[in-house]
Amino acid sequence: MQHIDRELRNNGYPNCTRVACHFEVSSKSIQRDIDYMRDLLHAPIEYDKKKKGYFYNKEWTFLPSTFLDRHEAEALKATKKVLSQYQGTPYYQEISSALDKILQYLPASHSENGILDIYSFEQAPSSEIDTKSFTLLDEAIRNSRKIAIAYRAPSKQAETERTVHPYRLHYDQSKSTWYLIAFCELRQATRTFAVNRIRSITPCATVFTIPESFSIEKYLEQTFDQCAGVEEYAIAIRFSPYQSQWIKEHRWHPTQQIEEHENGSITLHMKVSALDAVKRWVMRYGKEAEVVEPEKLRDMIRVEVKVMEGIYGITELINRNKFEGNE
Repeated sequence: MQHIDRELRNNGYPNCTRVACHFEVSSKSIQRDIDYMRDLLHAPIEYDKKKKGYFYNKEWTFLPSTFLDRHEAEALKATKKVLSQYQGTPYYQEISSALDKILQYLPASHSENGILDIYSFEQAPSSEIDTKSFTLLDEAIRNSRKIAIAYRAPSKQAETERTVHPYRLHYDQSKSTWYLIAFCELRQATRTFAVNRIRSITPCATVFTIPESFSIEKYLEQTFDQCAGVEEYAIAIRFSPYQSQWIKEHRWHPTQQIEEHENGSITLHMKVSALDAVKRWVMRYGKEAEVVEPEKLRDMIRVEVKVMEGIYGITELINRNKFEGNE
């Protein structure tokens, strides 16, 4: 329709046959577009039998806003607002520019109840983004080329040299952090790397092929808090009535199932492979959460609590409170 409008405006007298040939579609498709412009957009289009083509019989402006109702136009403005948190990532400029081109044709809203007057969008404090790194990762994924990276793992704080096969750039909304999902030749397994912890990226000439057995959706299902292990475990965590309402209000994992109990407590069931990540998560809730299974995770919690007892002198504190008559 933009092409038809341009031809009409330039007095090119377009007809269905010529436009259909240009776009390699049927003449009926072009006729439907012209009918749409004339009947629904009220374009002043007429047919000139002598010149065998269409023309505008008066001045008329073809605007993208004619395709959008008020709510859709406001939704685009909100999208522009939300998009700002992805600044610096691949295609941000292209997407932002595309939105600007559409928004410039939309009439200014004089409504006191526009979407941005009703809703506010908090921009998450995202981690610092290195545009060069994102560009290198984007190119490597598109061209299926291996990359050599220097990576500082958060657990050991040690920098390691690895060759990886980059599969996907993944944004974790809960952490406001970008991750690279890739096969690591050092670990001989698929791993998740925080992009802001990658110290250097060197493209390799060698190409790779993603195994047919690999599914990004399945991989993400097995991870927890962007961590993955080797063996999958059936996790069961019981939450107190006090904490249960908060847990029920959120989606913690794609495989989760919630079992409710008469006393108001719940048991959260899920299947994940990253026990260490689950351990850190459970510890946030203190005495309000109890790991029911697997036993391996219960043991990990016991060890953590024992270490904390040594740091904080919990036994001494309990005895002192008893002596002072505190509950």
